Amino acid sequence: MFDYKHYISVLRWKAAEREALGNLSDENKKSLTPLIELIMPQTTKYKIKEGGVERVKTPAELLDESIAKMNEKIPQIPEEILKYWGETPAFIDFSKVDFSIRSSGLQQILSLGLKLKLNLIPAVSLSSDDDVKLIVATHAKEYKLGLCLRLFRSDFTTALKSSIEEFLSKYNLSEAEVDLVLDFQITDSKCLDIEDFITQIPNISKWRTFTTISGTFPKDLMDFTPDMHFIDRADWNCWLSQINSGKLSRKPSFGDYTIQHPIYSEPAPGSNPSASIRYTLKDKWMLMRGQGLRSINSAGHAQYPALAHLLLEREEFFGKDFSEGDAYVEKIGSDISTKETGNPRTWLRAGINHHMACTISQLASLS
Repeated sequence: MFDYKHYISVLRWKAAEREALGNLSDENKKSLTPLIELIMPQTTKYKIKEGGVERVKTPAELLDESIAKMNEKIPQIPEEILKYWGETPAFIDFSKVDFSIRSSGLQQILSLGLKLKLNLIPAVSLSSDDDVKLIVATHAKEYKLGLCLRLFRSDFTTALKSSIEEFLSKYNLSEAEVDLVLDFQITDSKCLDIEDFITQIPNISKWRTFTTISGTFPKDLMDFTPDMHFIDRADWNCWLSQINSGKLSRKPSFGDYTIQHPIYSEPAPGSNPSASIRYTLKDKWMLMRGQGLRSINSAGHAQYPALAHLLLEREEFFGKDFSEGDAYVEKIGSDISTKETGNPRTWLRAGINHHMACTISQLASLS
């Protein structure tokens, strides 16, 4: 299906991620497979009035609202995938959806996807619910699309080999029908020992594809002052060192969480995000952080054109023709008095789009 020069990008299916993916060039899309993580929608109203008295909603009420919103959204997701990605293969992971609607929602999306001629490859882990495993395996066998087995660090016990073999046997699957993903989540020193993990996986050469994923972008920007900062792309640097080590029995494809933290969390209610631009370089990220958008004496959204202008003036800028994200930087940064300043969503979209284009370009240049 693809080799180690192919890119797997983990995307939470929110507006910025969808648009960043959709704005990739057709040529770049050929070198990428998104791993779409579906996230439960959150309520925007945390209080309710009863008899004229305002109170905070209970956790159960908030969950019920989230489930109701997700049920409304599920039928739209295949249409969104078709619009922003098309009919080429995409992994889809339902593990973060509430268990009460996980299997039914997954089945609905796969069924609707088939009607739209989508090539959705569902992802499971060894700890997935049995009904989810059955749905995924049945889909893989019946429609010859295969499935994605996503392994995490916690799976690497002495029982891993037998657990994998039991999974394949139970659902009458061969390695050739499965895309194997080893997701480290947080990049650390263990990511420099990929071969130690590979040796615990049976028949590593037989899996349809093999990918390692990790991420190192900070959880938030609270530890960074309003200024320009450089952050090592440890996920990319670690993978590259392993690929070039000559020690691997099979070279994995590269996967990451773009310019977002690997462990997903919702922004706190009432948070005050800073104006910031996240810009991917060869082996680092350039972080241009401004002040909180709602802080006292802050220039608010007007900071974005100023930050973009500074980026345009730097030699690190890739040029407006490199990606849609770069074209957006050029558009906003060329007129610091513009009223089309953008917002956290549009700047995250631009940053993710540039990051994906940059990573695809780097992979293509490997010998």
